[in-house]
Amino acid sequence: MDAYYERLRARAQRTFQSISIKDALKNTRAIVGPRIAPGDDPDGLAQQALDMLQEGDPDNMPSPKQLAALELVVRTMRPAPLAQNGELQELNQDFKEVFPNWDSFRQSVKPFLYSIGRINTLPDEGVGTGFLVADGILVTNKHVLDKLSTGTYVLEKGQAVVDFKHEYDSATEPPVDIIGVRAVHQTLDMVLLELAKTDSGRPPLKVSTTVATPGQQVVAIGYPFNDTFDNPQFVGAIFGNDFGVKRAAPGEVVELGKQSLFHDCSTLGGNSGSPVISMDTVNVLGLHCSGRFVYRNEAVCAAALGQFVQSNI
Repeated sequence: MDAYYERLRARAQRTFQSISIKDALKNTRAIVGPRIAPGDDPDGLAQQALDMLQEGDPDNMPSPKQLAALELVVRTMRPAPLAQNGELQELNQDFKEVFPNWDSFRQSVKPFLYSIGRINTLPDEGVGTGFLVADGILVTNKHVLDKLSTGTYVLEKGQAVVDFKHEYDSATEPPVDIIGVRAVHQTLDMVLLELAKTDSGRPPLKVSTTVATPGQQVVAIGYPFNDTFDNPQFVGAIFGNDFGVKRAAPGEVVELGKQSLFHDCSTLGGNSGSPVISMDTVNVLGLHCSGRFVYRNEAVCAAALGQFVQSNI
């Protein structure tokens, strides 16, 4: 079986397990409806694709339309629970079966949740996400810096801040000033920003020294913003009405590029600069840099990120 077919079969099997796709999607069927040609049954097409992949007959592989339906329904089964008062929400039972290590991850990541912050221009416009990789050093995307600096790629105090405690219905604290730019990568979408010194004791996140593998479960933590122009109306089925606050979206590594990692966590604009974290080790496997809801997401891989950080701190 072709490697792509096998990866999709395995992802779908892990997602739906012994439950039929129609039953699994009964609460979110509106999500897949608009994406398939009129008159088609998206649940049925996806189930047909999964059945064919499981049979493994090389002469009876899914059609492009069936593959598209299966890929879409897998991606719509990726939740995005909120962070509240320094703790991630539990998953409902259906999702716990897909992500059995979620409860242990919730405990392991707690010390690092307030090392991930929402980056704002002043006075309070959210732009993206960043996370600590060293004391007073925040990593985010180059395109986030582009917006913060209006394309100059330099900053001084008074232009931007990072808010490490911007959570749903939770206690707050004053944001931390971003006071300068430490380094800008020449080709990849990442930069290092300098912060004003604080006594917060926030630990930096650890960048993995091992290569991610397709199928590995990961979590993207950041601040997804609503975008009524680019995002479909059904985005509320996963994100509700609470945008711009910290969320942790579990998913899987889909495939690897030369200096990239592709994943299927549920992300929106505002997740730019989010750490993509291993659910097992809580180490950073990538720096999320692009993607749209239910489309493939891309991150700079840990090897490139780690080298960039070590060269500039």
